[in-house]
Amino acid sequence: MLQTVTIHLPEETTQRYQRGATAAKKPLEEFLVGRLTEAAPPLADDLPSPLREELEAIERLDNDALRQIANSKLPPARQRLYTRLLSKNSAGTITPREKQTLQAIGEEARRLTLKKAHAFMLLKWRGQSIPTTQELQKAA
Repeated sequence: MLQTVTIHLPEETTQRYQRGATAAKKPLEEFLVGRLTEAAPPLADDLPSPLREELEAIERLDNDALRQIANSKLPPARQRLYTRLLSKNSAGTITPREKQTLQAIGEEARRLTLKKAHAFMLLKWRGQSIPTTQELQKAA
């Protein structure tokens, strides 16, 4: 179902999108819909239940709690183990039990990354400042 939404854009923004639409050989409206679709956040509804519930719970947190999640990391001992197991896996010297541990920590790291990204997105939507990619890389 289509819905009409009216927005007022600054002239400079309109010119930028018009230039993009012209370069893409598309009407401005079609180009804008494409850019909005690309920028739309993923719906938690599309995720498996336990993860969906975690992200929905994060959405109800205050900004301080979101910052704690956004700045969280694997515990140092867990990170060291993960790094060691990755090396053993690359060298082909990993045991089946270690491979299971590697997979478990990898899944833990992926979930943490998703939660951090969600927290950063929420902070940005709430008008809070978030670090640049360069600042995040320096902190790592």
